[in-house]
Amino acid sequence: MRRALSFAIVLPITVLLLFGIVWVVGPEGTLRAVERAGPWAFAVVAALTLLTLLAQSVAWDLLGRPIGHRVPFLTLFGGITVGQAGNMVTPSTYLGGEPLRIAYVGKLASLPYHQVAGTVLLSKYLEFLSFMVVFAFSAVVAALEPEFALFSPPNRVGGMAMVAVAGLLLGFSAVLWVSLVRRRRPLTRVVRALAWFRPLRRPMARLWRRAAAMEDQVSRTFCEERGASLAAFGALLVSHATVFAKPLGFFLLSGFGGHAPLSLGKLCLIFAAGQLLLSVQLTPSGVGMLDGGLIGTFALLGYDSAMCMAYLLCLRLWDAAVIGAGACLAARAGARFFGAKPAPLIGSASDEKEETAP
Repeated sequence: MRRALSFAIVLPITVLLLFGIVWVVGPEGTLRAVERAGPWAFAVVAALTLLTLLAQSVAWDLLGRPIGHRVPFLTLFGGITVGQAGNMVTPSTYLGGEPLRIAYVGKLASLPYHQVAGTVLLSKYLEFLSFMVVFAFSAVVAALEPEFALFSPPNRVGGMAMVAVAGLLLGFSAVLWVSLVRRRRPLTRVVRALAWFRPLRRPMARLWRRAAAMEDQVSRTFCEERGASLAAFGALLVSHATVFAKPLGFFLLSGFGGHAPLSLGKLCLIFAAGQLLLSVQLTPSGVGMLDGGLIGTFALLGYDSAMCMAYLLCLRLWDAAVIGAGACLAARAGARFFGAKPAPLIGSASDEKEETAP
């Protein structure tokens, strides 16, 4: 109830903020830019958005098969859509909708929630590792592009921040890889540490064994099913490539194609800047922060603000379509999904016993 109330407050504020940005840019110029872009530019972004969801669904299917999950592809696609809708309305476009994915697929496919959660967790790990391939490449290419002068005023702070974040994330990727290969349990250790606090002792005691079983499943699948993990990594790499290609497809198929062509360096800068802005979003789909940041980025590339606003409105349109589709799927699942008890754990005789604190 509290979440619904907060969303009901944030949504109209987000809409008003978007209209305010269009007003500042210029509604007439924005409308002309949208007309000039044409339907094919909007259609290619829609196709790339759909391909992103399909690639993530394929990765989930590949990771679920080694542990015996034979889930209909449409159910997985629905779970990905519901989860992505949740990501778009939470404080980060990368996290927030995963519990919705787990609940949706776990209930509709009658699978143990902790096993579904393990597959989702491994998928998120591989998604992060594949994202780092694209992001690190983009950050390095953009930083080395002399046309942008990212290490000279007034762009020095932004350029240094982008490279610093890329370095930190690469270091975290290395730690994550070692953790998976050596079958460590970082989340379980966090849960056990929290169990030392008296108010959290009982809930953490119940969560501890489930977290350990989930992380064991993640490490086992990653280490013993290398083919499935590698294929899922490739599918998730495709999902990031589709995000990378959105501005290219939009401007190539619009009336702007010859005005300011997008080179590889420009695409890299747009991708790196956009992903940094979306890592912390204060409004659904990052309205406001993403718009201001990308308008500045496009200005650096020689695009006027109205052209950038047309592209941003295209992104908003299909983000809203994904949020609407996710909400419809969640509502259709309805009571089958909310308020239902989790499926029992498989292959454990002591599952129903009270778990003791670590």
